[in-house]
Order: sequence, then C-alpha cells, then structure tokens
Amino acid sequence: MPAEVAVSPTDTKSLLVIKFDVKSVYYENYKKLLLDLECEKTFVGVLTEEEADTSLTDLTPNDTQLFDKAKSVVSRTKDVAHAFSDPVLSSQLHAPPPQPTSIRNVYFGNYRVKPWYTSPYPEEYSCSRNLYLCESCLKYMNSDYVLQRHRMKCAWRHPPGDEIYRDQNISVFEVDGQRQPIYCQNLCLLAKMFLQSKILCYDVEPFLFYIMTEYDGASCKILGYFSKEKRSASNYNVSCILTLPIYQRRGYGAFLIEFSYLLSKAERKFGSPEKPLSDLGLLSYRSYWRKRVAETLLSMRSSVSIENIAQATSMVCDDVISALEALSVLKYDMKKKIYVLHVDKMKLYHVCKKWDEKHPQRVKPTSLRWTPYIGEAKISDLLLQEDILLPLSNQNHVYEGLCSNY
Repeated sequence: MPAEVAVSPTDTKSLLVIKFDVKSVYYENYKKLLLDLECEKTFVGVLTEEEADTSLTDLTPNDTQLFDKAKSVVSRTKDVAHAFSDPVLSSQLHAPPPQPTSIRNVYFGNYRVKPWYTSPYPEEYSCSRNLYLCESCLKYMNSDYVLQRHRMKCAWRHPPGDEIYRDQNISVFEVDGQRQPIYCQNLCLLAKMFLQSKILCYDVEPFLFYIMTEYDGASCKILGYFSKEKRSASNYNVSCILTLPIYQRRGYGAFLIEFSYLLSKAERKFGSPEKPLSDLGLLSYRSYWRKRVAETLLSMRSSVSIENIAQATSMVCDDVISALEALSVLKYDMKKKIYVLHVDKMKLYHVCKKWDEKHPQRVKPTSLRWTPYIGEAKISDLLLQEDILLPLSNQNHVYEGLCSNY
C-alpha cells in the first residue's frame, strides 16, 4: 500500500496525517500532487514560495477596527436620515432636514460638478460623498482609483449608436434604449441630477436617445442629449432634454432643440416637447420659438397664416400662437372682432440677429444622414398600403403568394 491515512489526535493544526511508502513504485506519481497542509501552501509547483505567501492579505486588528467604525457611521447616518424624513420626528428634533442624497461632488472627465437634485443611484453609490463617472461609457464608480483602473480598460470612444449627423467636430449619435439599456440608464441617472421633472431612469426601452458630442482628437465627449418616444401618441418630438452644466451657455441647448425639429421635419410631422418643461428648458424653447417664427415671417412672401407657419417650422399650432403673442404679432381687431397678424419686419429682424449672436452653433440640414424609426405599428400600416409601395405588375404575384400560404 503506497500510503496510509490516519487522524492526528494531538496536533490541532493538522486534520489528516498521510504516511507514504517511499519504496512504493507509485511514490513518484504521488510526490507531484502533495500539499503541505502543515505550512498551508497553495499553488505548489505553479508559484514560488514568496509568490504563494498569502499572509500579507490577512486582516489585521487595525483593519477590523476601521471596518467597524465605518459600519457604525453608516448606521448612524441612516438613522438620522430616517428621523428627519419622518414629519413627527423631524419636528421633535427641531433641525433642518438633511440633503436627500449624500453625493456632494460628481467627477466627470476633468470637471467636478455639484448635483442639483437627487438621482436614484444604487445605495452603495448614493451613500458616497463623491461619485466618479467615465466620460465615455458613463459607468459610475465611488473611487478615483477604480475610475483610473477602468479608464485603462475602457475601449469606448463614442456613444454606442449610429452617427446620424456630423459638422466638423460636432456629431449626433442615435442610441436605441432597447439595444443599449445599460448605457441609456447611466445617461438618465446622470441627467436626473440636473433635472427635477425627470421621472424615468431605468425604463429606457421605449425611447430613442440623440446624443450631441464634440470630438477632441481622441474621443467624442458628451455635451448634451435629448430623448423621445419611439411611438408617441401625442407626437412629442422630445421627452427629455439636457445640456450638461459644464457646457451650458454655449448654444448647445438651442442646437438640440433645433435638431429635434429637424427630425420632425424629416418625419413630416408637427412636433412639440413633452410637458412639463424645466425652468431652463422652458426659457430655451420660448426663445427658439420666437426666433423660428420671426425667421419664417421674414421669409414668407405669400399669405401668412398660423397653418402656413406651422407647416414651415414643423411646430404645433399652440406653440406658434405662443410665439406670435410673445412677438406682439398676434393682435385682436376690435372693429372686425377677429385676430390679425401685424408684422413689424424691423423688430423681427432684430430678434433673429440677437438670437444668432448668442447661438453661433447652428444645425445644417444637409449634414443629416437619418431614416425615421419604423416600428411594428408602422410596418403594419405599410403592409396595408402595399399597393402604394409595389408596382401594379407585382401586386398580383404578391397576392397569389399570400394566398398560397393558406
């Protein structure tokens, strides 16, 4: 017998005592598979003794003390937050409620931004004071060291979608929420920190995201974005729109608004943003509506009407009327008891000139390479109208082919 196994009654460190017969012919084969249980060595024959030493990773009393201290701090923070969130306990404590999130700084690229509102990040991240985001894939981390390690492996250089617009170093990418759910969720979580009216952060499948980027020689960095439903019952062309705070007051918000109406024009629809809008969003839209309507009125040579303006701008009539009232163009004639359009071309010219000076970045329709989204509902409509799509000579063949399947 090459080996005998016995239980060691005295030695507490050894579970088993293995005695090998050195003279056995099988000893050489067993020798390669031996594990020195007394010395607790691992990876015998693969690593050196120094490399296999795991004593450096053992927990020290100092490590245990730091962990217990951090655990107690987190526990007290949760208790205090719960007390302040309760209206009865909050009134008894006579203290102002704390901030809804413990995130105080968001590190995005080379910038540090303070969030405006609460975003529903997972608990292990929302409890941190600092949040670190990858500028390329928008992955969130709670440590600068983890971020640096991630940057070494992150291969993303642009949003994971189709580039549908490019003008010099400005590009717009279309990202499907159903195909890239993780990226779109990360984008919504980032936007929620700067938008109070945003509600959905994880249900991204029904939306398309249009992301504006700027190429800096190495990658396309995100400037802002807007999203819209794939099939909107109310024909909204924007569900959520945001320019990152670090890139605001540069005309990028107006660019996104103008781009959304360009897509509506390509779809041959009348578009309008989903309400309610944020305060900054409402100001931006009203400014764009005034400029767009003023520009259209100056270019019109035939009869002017609200319907004609809506056709030329792809805006709904309600937004056109709002812009006409803001421009003091729509007035009520007391004698005829009707509304009339009073056009002051010099005033409209100054409105357009002032807007162009503040927003040098304009959308060029010729740079758009885009096909409208066709969903299941649209496909069924096209099948019902196949006589329009197919030549008359092929209609009979298609009908015979359909009948042969039954």
